[in-house]
Amino acid sequence: MPKDRFFLLDAGASRSTPTPVLLPSGTTLKAGPGDTEGRFSLIEEQGDGGTGTPAQVPNAIRTLDFDAFLYVREGDLGIDIGDQTHRLTSGMCALVPRGLPHALRNLGGADSAPHTLQLSAPGVPGQSDAADGGAARRFFVLGPGEARPGRIPVPPAFSVKARTADTAGLFSFLEVTVAQPIPRHTHHVADEGIYVLDGALHIDFDGDEHIARPGQFVLLPHGVPHAIRPGSTPPPRVLQISSPGGWECVVEALIEHRTEVSRGGRLDPAALNRYTRRYHVTYEEESADGQGIPG
Repeated sequence: MPKDRFFLLDAGASRSTPTPVLLPSGTTLKAGPGDTEGRFSLIEEQGDGGTGTPAQVPNAIRTLDFDAFLYVREGDLGIDIGDQTHRLTSGMCALVPRGLPHALRNLGGADSAPHTLQLSAPGVPGQSDAADGGAARRFFVLGPGEARPGRIPVPPAFSVKARTADTAGLFSFLEVTVAQPIPRHTHHVADEGIYVLDGALHIDFDGDEHIARPGQFVLLPHGVPHAIRPGSTPPPRVLQISSPGGWECVVEALIEHRTEVSRGGRLDPAALNRYTRRYHVTYEEESADGQGIPG
Protein backbone atom coordinates (compact mmCIF):
# COMPACT_ATOMS: atom_id res chain seq x y z
CA MET A 1 0.00 0.00 0.00
CA PRO A 2 1.37 3.46 -0.88
CA LYS A 3 0.45 4.85 2.55
CA ASP A 4 2.74 2.29 4.20
CA ARG A 5 5.69 4.18 2.73
CA PHE A 6 4.92 7.27 4.84
CA PHE A 7 7.37 8.10 7.61
CA LEU A 8 8.40 10.99 9.84
CA LEU A 9 12.08 10.79 10.74
CA ASP A 10 13.45 12.42 13.89
CA ALA A 11 16.22 15.00 13.68
CA GLY A 12 19.61 13.30 13.68
CA ALA A 13 18.10 9.88 12.93
CA SER A 14 18.97 7.71 9.94
CA ARG A 15 16.81 5.36 7.89
CA SER A 16 17.65 1.68 7.99
CA THR A 17 18.42 -0.16 4.76
CA PRO A 18 18.00 -3.86 3.80
CA THR A 19 21.78 -4.05 3.41
CA PRO A 20 23.64 -2.19 6.18
CA VAL A 21 25.44 0.89 4.83
CA LEU A 22 28.49 2.29 6.60
CA LEU A 23 28.09 6.07 6.57
CA PRO A 24 30.83 8.54 7.56
CA SER A 25 30.64 10.08 11.01
CA GLY A 26 28.08 12.86 11.11
CA THR A 27 26.19 11.54 8.06
CA THR A 28 22.60 10.30 8.19
CA LEU A 29 20.29 8.87 5.55
CA LYS A 30 17.01 10.79 5.51
CA ALA A 31 15.51 8.75 2.65
CA GLY A 32 16.96 5.90 0.61
CA PRO A 33 16.03 4.29 -2.71
CA GLY A 34 13.95 1.69 -0.88
CA ASP A 35 11.86 4.47 0.68
CA THR A 36 11.24 6.34 -2.57
CA GLU A 37 10.88 3.46 -5.04
CA GLY A 38 14.26 4.46 -6.45
CA ARG A 39 13.27 8.05 -7.21
CA PHE A 40 15.84 9.76 -4.99
CA SER A 41 18.02 9.55 -1.90
CA LEU A 42 18.57 12.30 0.66
CA ILE A 43 21.64 12.45 2.90
CA GLU A 44 22.34 14.95 5.69
CA GLU A 45 26.00 15.64 6.45
CA GLN A 46 27.16 17.48 9.55
CA GLY A 47 30.78 16.32 9.44
CA ASP A 48 33.29 17.74 6.96
CA GLY A 49 30.88 18.33 4.08
CA GLY A 50 31.30 14.82 2.72
CA THR A 51 34.86 15.39 1.57
CA GLY A 52 36.41 12.82 3.87
CA THR A 53 39.53 15.01 4.07
CA PRO A 54 40.92 17.74 6.36
CA ALA A 55 39.91 21.36 5.85
CA GLN A 56 41.22 23.10 2.73
CA VAL A 57 42.33 19.79 1.15
CA PRO A 58 40.17 18.85 -1.85
CA ASN A 59 38.68 15.42 -2.25
CA ALA A 60 39.63 13.47 -5.38
CA ILE A 61 37.82 14.62 -8.49
CA ARG A 62 34.74 12.46 -8.99
CA THR A 63 32.12 11.99 -11.69
CA LEU A 64 28.68 10.85 -10.58
CA ASP A 65 26.14 8.78 -12.49
CA PHE A 66 23.27 10.69 -10.86
CA ASP A 67 22.20 14.30 -10.50
CA ALA A 68 23.17 15.72 -7.10
CA PHE A 69 21.58 18.76 -5.49
CA LEU A 70 23.43 20.33 -2.56
CA TYR A 71 21.84 22.69 -0.02
CA VAL A 72 24.04 24.27 2.67
CA ARG A 73 22.37 24.84 6.03
CA GLU A 74 25.52 26.12 7.74
CA GLY A 75 29.22 26.38 7.05
CA ASP A 76 31.46 27.05 4.06
CA LEU A 77 31.56 24.46 1.28
CA GLY A 78 33.64 24.57 -1.89
CA ILE A 79 32.79 22.87 -5.19
CA ASP A 80 35.81 22.60 -7.48
CA ILE A 81 34.97 22.33 -11.18
CA GLY A 82 37.91 22.62 -13.53
CA ASP A 83 40.10 25.46 -12.27
CA GLN A 84 37.21 27.29 -10.56
CA THR A 85 36.02 26.97 -6.97
CA HIS A 86 32.38 27.80 -6.25
CA ARG A 87 31.85 28.83 -2.63
CA LEU A 88 28.58 27.93 -0.92
CA THR A 89 27.59 29.33 2.46
CA SER A 90 24.40 29.15 4.54
CA GLY A 91 21.23 29.17 2.43
CA MET A 92 23.07 28.56 -0.85
CA CYS A 93 22.57 25.56 -3.14
CA ALA A 94 23.92 24.00 -6.31
CA LEU A 95 22.91 21.46 -8.93
CA VAL A 96 25.80 19.16 -9.90
CA PRO A 97 24.63 17.15 -12.94
CA ARG A 98 25.68 13.58 -13.63
CA GLY A 99 28.85 13.29 -15.65
CA LEU A 100 30.38 16.55 -14.39
CA PRO A 101 33.84 16.06 -12.79
CA HIS A 102 34.01 17.92 -9.48
CA ALA A 103 35.35 17.84 -5.93
CA LEU A 104 33.93 19.01 -2.60
CA ARG A 105 35.94 20.56 0.21
CA ASN A 106 35.52 22.34 3.50
CA LEU A 107 36.54 26.00 3.17
CA GLY A 108 35.76 26.93 6.74
CA GLY A 109 38.88 25.74 8.54
CA ALA A 110 39.73 22.82 10.78
CA ASP A 111 37.27 23.86 13.49
CA SER A 112 34.35 24.23 11.07
CA ALA A 113 32.07 21.57 9.63
CA PRO A 114 29.62 22.35 6.79
CA HIS A 115 26.07 21.18 7.45
CA THR A 116 24.62 20.10 4.11
CA LEU A 117 21.77 18.19 2.54
CA GLN A 118 22.44 16.24 -0.65
CA LEU A 119 19.67 14.91 -2.84
CA SER A 120 20.69 12.26 -5.39
CA ALA A 121 18.41 11.31 -8.29
CA PRO A 122 19.55 8.41 -10.50
CA GLY A 123 17.14 8.73 -13.42
CA VAL A 124 17.58 6.29 -16.31
CA PRO A 125 20.54 3.89 -15.84
CA GLY A 126 23.45 4.87 -18.05
CA GLN A 127 21.88 8.20 -18.99
CA SER A 128 24.46 11.00 -19.23
CA ASP A 129 24.72 14.38 -20.92
CA ALA A 130 28.47 14.67 -20.40
CA ALA A 131 29.48 13.85 -23.96
CA ASP A 132 28.02 16.99 -25.51
CA GLY A 133 28.87 19.29 -22.61
CA GLY A 134 25.29 19.25 -21.33
CA ALA A 135 26.38 18.53 -17.76
CA ALA A 136 28.44 21.71 -17.57
CA ARG A 137 25.54 23.72 -18.99
CA ARG A 138 23.13 22.38 -16.39
CA PHE A 139 25.36 23.21 -13.42
CA PHE A 140 24.28 26.26 -11.40
CA VAL A 141 24.71 27.89 -8.00
CA LEU A 142 22.08 29.99 -6.22
CA GLY A 143 22.78 32.47 -3.45
CA PRO A 144 20.59 32.92 -0.35
CA GLY A 145 17.14 34.13 -1.41
CA GLU A 146 17.80 33.53 -5.11
CA ALA A 147 15.46 31.38 -7.19
CA ARG A 148 15.39 29.82 -10.62
CA PRO A 149 13.47 31.84 -13.23
CA GLY A 150 10.02 30.51 -13.94
CA ARG A 151 7.05 31.00 -16.20
CA ILE A 152 5.69 33.77 -13.96
CA PRO A 153 6.98 35.53 -10.82
CA VAL A 154 5.96 33.83 -7.58
CA PRO A 155 6.09 35.21 -4.02
CA PRO A 156 9.42 34.90 -2.16
CA ALA A 157 7.72 32.47 0.23
CA PHE A 158 7.96 29.93 -2.60
CA SER A 159 11.59 30.06 -3.71
CA VAL A 160 12.19 27.56 -6.52
CA LYS A 161 15.73 26.24 -6.12
CA ALA A 162 15.57 23.60 -8.86
CA ARG A 163 12.92 23.40 -11.56
CA THR A 164 11.72 20.26 -13.25
CA ALA A 165 13.40 21.44 -16.46
CA ASP A 166 16.73 21.78 -14.63
CA THR A 167 16.73 18.11 -13.63
CA ALA A 168 15.38 16.45 -16.77
CA GLY A 169 12.11 15.87 -14.90
CA LEU A 170 13.67 13.92 -12.02
CA PHE A 171 12.72 16.33 -9.23
CA SER A 172 11.93 19.89 -8.25
CA PHE A 173 13.24 21.51 -5.06
CA LEU A 174 11.70 24.50 -3.27
CA GLU A 175 12.42 26.48 -0.11
CA VAL A 176 8.99 27.36 1.26
CA THR A 177 7.60 29.44 4.10
CA VAL A 178 4.28 27.77 4.97
CA ALA A 179 2.39 30.89 6.00
CA GLN A 180 -1.11 29.54 5.24
CA PRO A 181 -2.78 26.13 5.29
CA ILE A 182 -2.47 24.04 2.14
CA PRO A 183 -5.77 22.13 1.89
CA ARG A 184 -6.20 18.40 1.54
CA HIS A 185 -4.97 17.18 -1.83
CA THR A 186 -3.42 14.18 -3.56
CA HIS A 187 -0.27 13.89 -5.66
CA HIS A 188 -1.16 11.08 -8.06
CA VAL A 189 2.34 10.61 -9.51
CA ALA A 190 5.00 12.42 -7.46
CA ASP A 191 6.32 11.57 -4.02
CA GLU A 192 6.74 14.61 -1.77
CA GLY A 193 9.52 15.02 0.76
CA ILE A 194 9.64 17.81 3.36
CA TYR A 195 12.62 18.74 5.54
CA VAL A 196 11.85 21.32 8.25
CA LEU A 197 14.38 24.12 8.62
CA ASP A 198 12.59 26.27 11.22
CA GLY A 199 9.32 26.24 13.14
CA ALA A 200 6.69 23.53 13.37
CA LEU A 201 4.68 22.03 10.53
CA HIS A 202 1.35 20.24 11.07
CA ILE A 203 0.72 17.39 8.65
CA ASP A 204 -2.56 15.55 8.10
CA PHE A 205 -1.71 12.34 6.24
CA ASP A 206 -4.49 9.90 5.49
CA GLY A 207 -6.49 11.36 8.38
CA ASP A 208 -3.71 11.13 11.00
CA GLU A 209 -2.11 14.25 12.51
CA HIS A 210 1.66 14.67 12.80
CA ILE A 211 3.97 17.55 13.76
CA ALA A 212 7.38 17.98 12.12
CA ARG A 213 10.00 20.20 13.77
CA PRO A 214 13.49 21.46 12.77
CA GLY A 215 15.73 18.72 11.41
CA GLN A 216 12.87 16.27 10.89
CA PHE A 217 12.05 14.81 7.47
CA VAL A 218 8.72 13.46 6.26
CA LEU A 219 8.01 11.38 3.16
CA LEU A 220 4.52 11.73 1.68
CA PRO A 221 4.08 8.98 -0.94
CA HIS A 222 1.97 9.61 -3.99
CA GLY A 223 -1.63 8.51 -4.14
CA VAL A 224 -2.56 9.33 -0.53
CA PRO A 225 -4.37 12.57 0.44
CA HIS A 226 -2.66 14.96 2.84
CA ALA A 227 -2.75 18.56 4.02
CA ILE A 228 -0.22 20.79 5.77
CA ARG A 229 -0.51 23.95 7.85
CA PRO A 230 1.73 26.17 9.95
CA GLY A 231 2.10 25.23 13.60
CA SER A 232 4.34 28.03 14.82
CA THR A 233 4.88 31.78 14.81
CA PRO A 234 6.81 32.76 12.79
CA PRO A 235 5.55 30.17 10.31
CA PRO A 236 7.67 27.15 9.46
CA ARG A 237 10.29 27.26 6.73
CA VAL A 238 10.84 23.99 4.89
CA LEU A 239 12.62 22.37 1.97
CA GLN A 240 10.11 20.70 -0.32
CA ILE A 241 11.02 17.95 -2.79
CA SER A 242 8.75 16.66 -5.55
CA SER A 243 9.93 13.54 -7.42
CA PRO A 244 9.32 13.41 -10.28
CA GLY A 245 9.19 17.19 -10.50
CA GLY A 246 6.28 19.48 -11.16
CA TRP A 247 5.24 21.12 -7.90
CA GLU A 248 6.57 24.51 -9.00
CA CYS A 249 4.10 24.34 -11.90
CA VAL A 250 1.23 23.87 -9.44
CA VAL A 251 2.40 26.88 -7.41
CA GLU A 252 2.59 29.02 -10.55
CA ALA A 253 -0.91 27.97 -11.59
CA LEU A 254 -2.37 28.86 -8.19
CA ILE A 255 -0.68 32.25 -8.15
CA GLU A 256 -1.61 33.05 -11.74
CA HIS A 257 -5.32 32.25 -11.19
CA ARG A 258 -5.66 33.19 -7.53
CA THR A 259 -8.57 35.59 -8.11
CA GLU A 260 -10.52 32.74 -9.70
CA VAL A 261 -9.68 29.93 -7.27
CA SER A 262 -10.01 32.01 -4.10
CA ARG A 263 -12.99 34.29 -3.71
CA GLY A 264 -13.66 36.24 -0.57
CA GLY A 265 -11.00 34.24 1.24
CA ARG A 266 -12.72 30.95 0.42
CA LEU A 267 -11.11 28.29 -1.69
CA ASP A 268 -12.94 26.76 -4.65
CA PRO A 269 -11.46 23.25 -5.11
CA ALA A 270 -13.27 22.78 -8.42
CA ALA A 271 -11.57 25.90 -9.78
CA LEU A 272 -8.23 24.72 -8.38
CA ASN A 273 -8.58 21.36 -10.08
CA ARG A 274 -9.08 23.01 -13.46
CA TYR A 275 -5.46 24.14 -13.25
CA THR A 276 -3.75 21.50 -11.11
CA ARG A 277 -5.19 18.30 -12.57
CA ARG A 278 -2.88 18.63 -15.60
CA TYR A 279 0.02 18.30 -13.13
CA HIS A 280 -1.49 15.17 -11.54
CA VAL A 281 -2.55 16.99 -8.35
CA THR A 282 -6.19 17.17 -7.25
CA TYR A 283 -7.89 18.91 -4.33
CA GLU A 284 -10.81 17.39 -2.47
CA GLU A 285 -13.81 19.35 -3.63
CA GLU A 286 -15.86 18.66 -0.53
CA SER A 287 -13.26 20.39 1.66
CA ALA A 288 -13.94 24.00 0.61
CA ASP A 289 -13.67 25.51 4.08
CA GLY A 290 -12.30 28.96 3.52
CA GLN A 291 -8.61 28.13 3.61
CA GLY A 292 -6.41 30.41 1.53
CA ILE A 293 -4.10 29.34 -1.28
CA PRO A 294 -0.32 29.52 -0.94
CA GLY A 295 0.96 33.05 -1.35
